[in-house]
Amino acid sequence: MECKESEWADQIRAGSEEAFRKVFHAYYSELCGFAADYLDSVDRARDVVQEVFLRIWRRREKLDIRVSLKSYLYQAVRNRALNHIRRSETEDEFQDHVRHTSNESDQRTAIDTFHMKELSEDVNEAIADLPDRRRMAFLLHRRHGFTYKEIAQIMEISPKTVENQIGRALKSLRSQLEDRFTRELD
Repeated sequence: MECKESEWADQIRAGSEEAFRKVFHAYYSELCGFAADYLDSVDRARDVVQEVFLRIWRRREKLDIRVSLKSYLYQAVRNRALNHIRRSETEDEFQDHVRHTSNESDQRTAIDTFHMKELSEDVNEAIADLPDRRRMAFLLHRRHGFTYKEIAQIMEISPKTVENQIGRALKSLRSQLEDRFTRELD
């Protein structure tokens, strides 16, 4: 860790608002740009970066940085952005579904809408049942359009591992959904 960064971290841990402001001003803009690479909005990227800084300040006494302060901040922003993506997945999918079904509501009966909602819930449950890293790779690729290489960089794994995780996710989803539909037909 650079001397200045190490001093800033020690000062923040001791409660120095001035050191915290210096770190904030030194890294805020570039961290927002970094977060925007993951998220679909500059406002969301700013929110994520602000959440990271707020969390650091609130937990400053326990601040334990074993790498450079800059690396620590980038890792924290990356993790927070990925958590934000996971959290917003279900909400975004439901809103898309509502928009889509409202355009066709005149043509669909209440029963059809109910079945579509049930199907959407089944798919979301099956995705939620995936192991965390497999679910993350799947969602980043299928819902956010990231390439295997981009996902590999985000998750710090090889592109081949990403490919394997997505393949396993698809196999698992097919199996779970087939089982659910088979039970319903019985």
